[in-house]
Parts: sequence; C-alpha cells; structure tokens
Amino acid sequence: MPTWSSFSTGRFSPERRIRTRATGPGSSSPSSETAPPTTWNSPSFPGGSSSRITSPRPRRAWVSESDSPNLRPTVLRVDLDALSLNATALKTAGGGRPLLAVVKANGYGCGAAHVARAALRGGASWLGVALAEEGIQLRERGIVAPILLLGPVPPTQAGLLLDHGLTPALYSLSFLQALEEAAERTGRSAEVHLKLDSGMGRVGFRPEEIPDLLGALRRSPRVSVAGIFSNLASADDPRSDQTAHQVRAFQDMVETLRRAGMEPAWVHLANSSGLLAHPDTHLTLCRPGLTLFGLRPSADLPDPGLRPVLSFSTRIAQIKRVPPGTPVGYGATYVTSSSKRLGILPVGYGDGLPRALGNVGHVLIEGAACPIVGRVSMDLVAVDLDPAPGAVEGGPVCLWGSEGTLNASPWDWARWSGTIPYEVMTGISCRVARRYAEGGREWTEFLLNSGGPLA
Repeated sequence: MPTWSSFSTGRFSPERRIRTRATGPGSSSPSSETAPPTTWNSPSFPGGSSSRITSPRPRRAWVSESDSPNLRPTVLRVDLDALSLNATALKTAGGGRPLLAVVKANGYGCGAAHVARAALRGGASWLGVALAEEGIQLRERGIVAPILLLGPVPPTQAGLLLDHGLTPALYSLSFLQALEEAAERTGRSAEVHLKLDSGMGRVGFRPEEIPDLLGALRRSPRVSVAGIFSNLASADDPRSDQTAHQVRAFQDMVETLRRAGMEPAWVHLANSSGLLAHPDTHLTLCRPGLTLFGLRPSADLPDPGLRPVLSFSTRIAQIKRVPPGTPVGYGATYVTSSSKRLGILPVGYGDGLPRALGNVGHVLIEGAACPIVGRVSMDLVAVDLDPAPGAVEGGPVCLWGSEGTLNASPWDWARWSGTIPYEVMTGISCRVARRYAEGGREWTEFLLNSGGPLA
C-alpha cells in the first residue's frame, strides 16, 4: 500500500516547456501529403512503457502571404504574440504562480496547438483540455508539456490516457477503478488531479463522499494524486456570494484530505475570473482561458493589461441599390422603408455568425457601424451601407477588431445574441481560414477539405 507522501507531481515539473517544431511558411516541415507519421516512445511520458505509438500527422494547408488573396476573404486572425504577452500578464496578476492555459474546444476555436505553444512561450507550465482526443491531438503536434483533462473521461479511455501521457481528473470511483485496472494491465502508474465538487453541482466528489474515496485510493496502488481542484461557478460576478462559499467548501475538503495524509503539490481553483478578482483562489496554480485572448469574462473584473488577440474580417461581395418596400433575406423580416444601398457579405451562420444577429447586430465598414438587415443565412448576410457611403465591392469589413474609432469583439456578438463570448468563439467553423501572426511573420491555415477542425 502506498503512503500518502507518494502522491506527488511526479515527472512533470512546473518549468517544463514544449519541444517546438517549425510551422507555417518557410517551415522545413514536410507537407501534409508527404509527411511521415508522427511517432514517439511513451517512456517520455509519466508511467510510459516501451510500446511505440504511431499516429498520422493531422492534415493541413499552408498558404503564404502572396497566396492569401486566392482564399475566401472571410478570415479569423490570431495574434499569437499578443496571446503570449497576455499569458505573461496573467502570470504576474496571479502573483507569479504557475499557469495552466486552458486550450479546450480547439483552443477556443483558434487552433489548439498554436494557442498552446503561444501560452507556453508566455510562461504557462500546464495545458488544460476537456477531452482525451484534444490532449492526444496536442501530443501529435509535438507538445510535451503536462496536459490536464479537466472534464470527465469515459472509463473505457483510461488506457488511452496512459498511452499518451495525459493527466486525468479523478471524478468518480468507477473511473478510479478503470484507471487502476489499465495501469495494472500495462505495468504503468497513473497520476491524477482529484476533482472536488465545491458547490457547482457538476462532476467531482462531494464532502460526504471523501471517506469512500480515501478507501478506494488506498486500494489503488498504481494511481497517485498529484493535484486537487474544483470549478468556480460565479466568480465573474463580484456581487455573488457563491464564490466565498465555494472557497470555504474547497478549503474544508482539502484540509480533510491533508489530515488523511494527502499533500499534492498542485491545488487549484482560480479560473480567469478567479485570477483577476479573487486572490484567495490563486493557491498553487491558476487556470486562465478566455483571458488569454484579451477578453475578460465580465466588464466588472479588473484588466491586468490584456491585449486584443482576435480580429475577424471579410469583404463586400456585392453592392446593390434597392427601392422602398424591398424585402431582404429569408422570411422578409426586414423591408426597406426607403431606397437603400445594401452590401452582401460572404459570411453566415455556417461560419459562426449567430443567426440571432439578424436585424440586431452591426459590422464596421469605413469607420462606421453598418446594421445587419434581414435574417442571417447560412452563407450570406446583408448590411445597410448608408452609414458608409464610400464602401465599394471588395472593400474590407470588420466583424471583430478596430475600424476607425469603433471596436467590435466577440462580446458584442454575445450581447446581441443573448449568450457569452465562449460560445461565440468556439462557434467559428472550419470554413473560416485562420490567419496567424507571430514573430513578424504571418501565415494562413485553411482546412475546409479536411472535414475536421484546425489543430
């Protein structure tokens, strides 16, 4: 039977970084059509064996600056340098504590591997994802930093986590049993971060379940607890008292575990909101997500000097003059009351523009806010060009970013459609090319023909 002192961080230290590989224009990496499979030996990960794991390299297309005009003009631009600077600022805001950069949902829709590398360059030590598949994808892209799976993983994937050196959240006794059995079967050991339910009512162990958990852990010699964590439900609302209740509940549960001899190095509670506004949640590790992209979960939270990372643009496909009484779009929800100059834009809900923005939102053209008129369709949307008389066909349209004295962001789309920027960002589809800027160079990735998301 292991002693509780053996429940430590193991082989991954906080200062470990990624092994970088050249990407983008000018890279020496072979193309997706000719690249050999990615391979690694699992002993480089905690509990690894001598088995050799082989995975196909994800398909992708590189497009240089000179080629970019041949692409569809609807493009999401990601400033990776700004993202790195945000990671540095967030680490400072957390008192220098290590960061776990949350890159789930394909890096909030911006390309998980690129976002992960930028965050690590900015000072992050860990990465956080929701799914085993997300963690495996990062491994396939050559990232060796420790990766925590923040969400519940099916017990059937326990062996897969060991194969790829991923640290799961321990959230149930059934998953603990599956992980112990997989480790025994393969002759490995497994490290976990214990997930506690401090008052959010989702996955994790409640206080009354801790005695049974401790007993099960004593019967699982191949599983060691390297961390303890929980999720804050209302930290973005300074007026809510739920955060204080959760902090106390979490502290009580951690103290119970410590009295039982559990002393993991990683104890973490702070999400982006906790990091910005609740110093008592910082503990030994902070987990920023949305703030990496220069967006705060609430305008009520302090800004530690975050830089904008995202800009989203398209171009006017057609301009047409229509008479009074002209219906626009499906369902004729907008009818012109006077002669109107309309701009038809090649972006729709198939790209992630919320359908709810019809007759509600606006875009920025020539320094002016041009209202969206009619319903947003799958591929197109119409805007009123009267505020921008100088607009021309092929002219630029700002969906997110700055145009003159005006700004637009995912928060605007979220407010107009009654949701949150997380949903907006992760809803940008693979039909939209991602253009990356880093270290003075830019490149575009476009994976429409891959049938899957960018990596």
